[in-house]
Amino acid sequence: MDSMGLGVLVGFHKRLDLDARLALAGVPPKQRKLLELTGLDARFDCFPTLEDALSSRSPGALPFATNAAMAIGLASTAMPFAPSRRAEALRWLRILRLQGEAARVLCALGVGETPLPDVDPGEAGEQALGTSRVGRDPVASVSELAVRVARNRGATAVGTGDILVAVMRFYGSDFDLVLATHGTDRDEVIGRLDAAA
Repeated sequence: MDSMGLGVLVGFHKRLDLDARLALAGVPPKQRKLLELTGLDARFDCFPTLEDALSSRSPGALPFATNAAMAIGLASTAMPFAPSRRAEALRWLRILRLQGEAARVLCALGVGETPLPDVDPGEAGEQALGTSRVGRDPVASVSELAVRVARNRGATAVGTGDILVAVMRFYGSDFDLVLATHGTDRDEVIGRLDAAA
């Protein structure tokens, strides 16, 4: 873990609801020392094992699977720099095509690891003018939607497929356009997610 890894942890921690918490389990000595040196050990509950961490969580809480938590953490560091909703949607796609179930679905639809183009600057300017970013936290909104999606399907943890569905709901036509640019659409994504379930 380096400064980028610490940044992901801090970014994810900042996005938590007041009644939520981020716990670390099985932290190796070298990384524990890094947390202590940076003073971040006071921000996170650390447990010797995953079982210890899970048994201490509050009843009714729905945890994020490791790859889903990583996707949320990466998004929390990427979204503040997106100039528009469409640029945010593209950043979500870039993150999710490399994480868990969402990656398998997107890759099966041809959205692979080749570089994805940025949003056309003209489009970004138009989108930014029409979108108020004040008071809107897209990562928190997507996280909350993903928890609801996971609960509705009776899951024991939030997965990247749940985040992908939440992103599609949150960004609507902006995400549809990003998907269309990459040769797929919402119906194909939903169909693949349902088949994978």
